[in-house]
Amino acid sequence: MNSAEQHASPVRRRYPRYEIDTELHVTTPDEHATMRGRSLNISEAGTAGVFVTEWEVGTAVRLEFSVPVTSRPVRVGGILRSRSGYRHGFEFGDLSPEQREIINKTCRTLALLE
Repeated sequence: MNSAEQHASPVRRRYPRYEIDTELHVTTPDEHATMRGRSLNISEAGTAGVFVTEWEVGTAVRLEFSVPVTSRPVRVGGILRSRSGYRHGFEFGDLSPEQREIINKTCRTLALLE
């Protein structure tokens, strides 16, 4: 079985994912420190990253990460929707129109680079 077959999901995703490698900062409401990890991919609905800690699925978080279309870091709320070992999948919370446009533009830009 090749790598693509191992990671293939029978569930069709709402939005395509695009590979992005950037530092990803996560803060939970009960933590006073921000955990740093690495992002793996991004979509219009969320992002995945690797962290050396584990949170429970359903945990509310604040995410901060850089994208290639703006010099300012993106700061958004989110929910941890999946976890497999150190890999964590976050769904973005209520995005402002500006945040949504930045994330959409990021996805369009990354799509051109594939």
